[in-house]
Amino acid sequence: MLDPSLFDKILLHKDVKPCIVANTYLHILDQRRELFEKYNLSAKERILQSIRFKLVILVRVFQTIFYKKYSTKQKNIKSNVLFVSHLTNSQQLFQDHDAYFGDLPNQLIQSGMSASIALINHVKANNLHRSRVWKDSKVQRFVLNLSLGFLSEIKLYFSQRKSKKRLNSILKELKIDKIETKNILNNQFSANTFAALRIAKQVTDIAEKTGAKFIITTYEGHAWERLVYYYARKLNPSIKCFGYQHAAVFENQHAIKRSLGSLYNPDIILTSGKISKSILNECKLLRNLKIVCLGSPKYINPNVITDKVDCCLVVPEGTVKECLYLFELSYFYAIQNQNQNFIWRFHPLLSFEKIKKFSAIFKKLPKNISLSNGDFDEDVQKSDSVLYRGSTAVINAINAGLRPIYYQQSIDEISIDPIYQLIKGKEFVSNQKQLKLAFNEDIDSETRQSLQDFAQDFYSPLDVQVLKQVII
Repeated sequence: MLDPSLFDKILLHKDVKPCIVANTYLHILDQRRELFEKYNLSAKERILQSIRFKLVILVRVFQTIFYKKYSTKQKNIKSNVLFVSHLTNSQQLFQDHDAYFGDLPNQLIQSGMSASIALINHVKANNLHRSRVWKDSKVQRFVLNLSLGFLSEIKLYFSQRKSKKRLNSILKELKIDKIETKNILNNQFSANTFAALRIAKQVTDIAEKTGAKFIITTYEGHAWERLVYYYARKLNPSIKCFGYQHAAVFENQHAIKRSLGSLYNPDIILTSGKISKSILNECKLLRNLKIVCLGSPKYINPNVITDKVDCCLVVPEGTVKECLYLFELSYFYAIQNQNQNFIWRFHPLLSFEKIKKFSAIFKKLPKNISLSNGDFDEDVQKSDSVLYRGSTAVINAINAGLRPIYYQQSIDEISIDPIYQLIKGKEFVSNQKQLKLAFNEDIDSETRQSLQDFAQDFYSPLDVQVLKQVII
């Protein structure tokens, strides 16, 4: 297993600069098997990767001719609190509530404060100015560009070239092996590294224009988060930076659990629930950071289902590989056990049309497998168990009393279980035989209640009063 502390030594080196902290290769988010595919490239793959990185840089420079900044409805807008969130799908253009921070910005405004949102753009949304919902909203939105201006892109490129020499010197001092050195230096020009710098520079620019006194980013350990904190403090040393842990904290997660020093750390980590607060409080590397439970818009009231219906809800993550793991396991079980029903639910990033070409199982599905096109809660109502791996959709499922069944392919596989702390009421399976035993296990009312209690602690109710206390 790759040792993440090796990269931490680089990031914590006395000669490190923001251009090096931007190198996303050095920030190991977690230790999943798929994650390390980019850390084990052959010589040929490294050459191809280097060529690809350079082509992307050229494309970004060329795109500066066509990209236009998202125009704000007001000029010289002032905002005390700047949230940094994400635009992940076009449906968000028609929603006033933010996908990550919920109604917090509006609640702050209702309390007499001012708030705005900077959105990292993950979609091709060309008609942002047509969002009537956003135009009528009291919360100002700024959608970040995928490219900076022409001169800024050129300056960014040469800055990275210059930083490569400093980075190489650090690697030699730390005696990093030659192959790893090549990988690290190559990723100094990766698309993700440049994206981290673009995000930080644009957010800082917005903070300057709005006069923000507080910046609240989502927080998973990404390079761009660290750069936002650094550049914001460089702009205004009195500004306060908060990192909002909104997703599950996995057992083998790394970057979110370690400190990079006062310049790159948030002043306070806000958590989505009591469980994540407890996990982060136990991290020795975070002992000097204040951690506060803010809650989450994902919190829902319990709605326990008690009827056994012999139907399993299958909830994979948003990658083809993860979908195939769970779908193939349940497919071959369904063929042999016609009385057991399955509902296959696709992650929003994927669909049946996108994934069917990757496996022959999709050519003819048995009658006891149905593809979900409806609401998640409707699927939960039809099920009594949930088959999962890394998806946090399992939280809402167990909140309704469904029996969680975690598919672990082998004993030595690195866990990606988002509810790894939960023991009672959870089944582990790695084959068809174990899956059958799991389905035959009864779940009593006491166990259902413990599952529900865990879900209630995983996501706590979002509390604007908590936020107001830390920013006043």
